[in-house]
Amino acid sequence: MKTLNNRTRRVGENIRAVLSKQIMLREHQILEKRGVLITVTEVQPSADLRYAKVFISCIGEDKNYVVKTLNSFSSLFSRLVAQELETKYSPKLSFFEDTSFEQAKKINDLIDQKK
Repeated sequence: MKTLNNRTRRVGENIRAVLSKQIMLREHQILEKRGVLITVTEVQPSADLRYAKVFISCIGEDKNYVVKTLNSFSSLFSRLVAQELETKYSPKLSFFEDTSFEQAKKINDLIDQKK
């Protein structure tokens, strides 16, 4: 994973906060099913801040379905981010499944097996 400088890290955290709030507010409109918990775990903006990868984790629904649905609403989320953040460009958002928790669990299981 590429290291981010302070500016892109701050912008990524601001985008994450805005997206978390907007997804929480619009979750019932975007996803037809209730009882889904979506967490924005990380946002990785590009160096020029025109693109951003958004990693999500969810409970209660198929992750692929949630990622596909959020990607279909990415232009809406880009506009909402642009309204709240004062940056030169509004980043084009792409949503991805965050697999870091599953990878950490596999590593812990492997470590436990060696003991």
